[in-house]
Amino acid sequence: MTEQLFPRSLLYNIEPIGIETGLVESYSSYLIRVAYEHNITVGHLINKIVIPKMNKDYLERSTIYGGNSFYEGAKTINGFTDNTKNLIKVMELLTSREDLAYLTLYKLKGIIPLRNLLKNSLSWCPDCLKNWMDDEKIIYYPLIWYLKSVKVCFAHKRYLLEICSSCNKKIDILRRNMVPGHCPNCLELLIKDIFREEPGVQEMRWHTFVYQNTETLLGMSNSQLDFIGSQERVFKQLNLINEDLFSGDIANFAKFTSIPKTTLRDWLKRKSSPTFNSLLLVCYKLNIKLSDFLLQNNTKNVKITYGVKKEYVNKEKNYRKPLDVVAIENSLKELLVCDTPISMTAAAKIIGRDKRVLYSNFPDYCKGISKRYSEYIEEKSSHRIQLLKEEINSAFYSLINKGINPSSGKIEKYLNKNGLLREKILQDHWRGLLTQSNFSSGEGEVLFNDEFK
Repeated sequence: MTEQLFPRSLLYNIEPIGIETGLVESYSSYLIRVAYEHNITVGHLINKIVIPKMNKDYLERSTIYGGNSFYEGAKTINGFTDNTKNLIKVMELLTSREDLAYLTLYKLKGIIPLRNLLKNSLSWCPDCLKNWMDDEKIIYYPLIWYLKSVKVCFAHKRYLLEICSSCNKKIDILRRNMVPGHCPNCLELLIKDIFREEPGVQEMRWHTFVYQNTETLLGMSNSQLDFIGSQERVFKQLNLINEDLFSGDIANFAKFTSIPKTTLRDWLKRKSSPTFNSLLLVCYKLNIKLSDFLLQNNTKNVKITYGVKKEYVNKEKNYRKPLDVVAIENSLKELLVCDTPISMTAAAKIIGRDKRVLYSNFPDYCKGISKRYSEYIEEKSSHRIQLLKEEINSAFYSLINKGINPSSGKIEKYLNKNGLLREKILQDHWRGLLTQSNFSSGEGEVLFNDEFK
């Protein structure tokens, strides 16, 4: 009998993507991929395999009696909370891996605060997803997409999407039925973009700075992070800049960086910590890389003058733009009858005015655009459901003719649409077919319960 040299893991030892790079895979993405590779749902992975090993009574109760305790807390799953740490330990045990902490922001714990750091819902670049699909690469969600400060995809010079173009809904960070690259609400691919919006030149300059500096931070080595150490490094650097560049004048420092004076004073006195976005803003205004700010012990790379400061501050002032009533009304009229209906959110972006301002001044046009778009989405959804029902019908009777039980799994495999019958309206249609077929004796109920219990 040969001795087993390595312990056998319960789950596949799936390798994460992009460790120690700026495009490292997020931890939530890894969970979704693990479930997908095992041909089980995320809900089954979490409820049946992961939670029983976490020794958390409230989570175990939610798996028995129902509830969303785990998924509601998943907003910070890519951060550095204690629950994240416990979940990492469990998944490393289940997969025999030792590097899953690198898929979170855990290595930045103590350097930047968790406050306002992570998004509450998924965002993605449809162009990235489409390119990966076309090139037959692994579909995943990079950690950088989850940071609240990151709004664009630098590779494609476009905003990240936050709403599915097919069902017009936001997507939670983690859901029971998530499949890589698909919307868990409508199961459509996330590569569509009905209305593509690109940032302006000035806006793109800021977003590029944010993206590149965030990517660099995520790709930092352990030795660099060890050198930074903790938030104390941030406080020291802020005080160094205040003394060297502003002669200790907090008011000038605050004006130049557009940071409230009281907030900046609290940072310098270590009474509060700057959020990640605030830290990026300070570096952007000082024209210094975030990595240089954190790693260098001097201000030699920062060159500013008081003349530049005054000019910059004046440019930062916000002036209320007067309403061009005639032009806006003409735009709304055109959008009301455009070939493909759009939402008022999209209309507001096209016109360049706040949606609330448009509703206040042009309520009839706005309501008409919104109503037309809602009807368009409803019609599109109904058409989609009808097409899927027809596909289910075809698969159902094809399987019967081949002598195969038309279970949900068999139908999904036949149609190559994983998770198709998790949608209730399609579940009900499938059950209706079962009762009308040779499976109406009760076998249909058994099949349904087996698939979805």
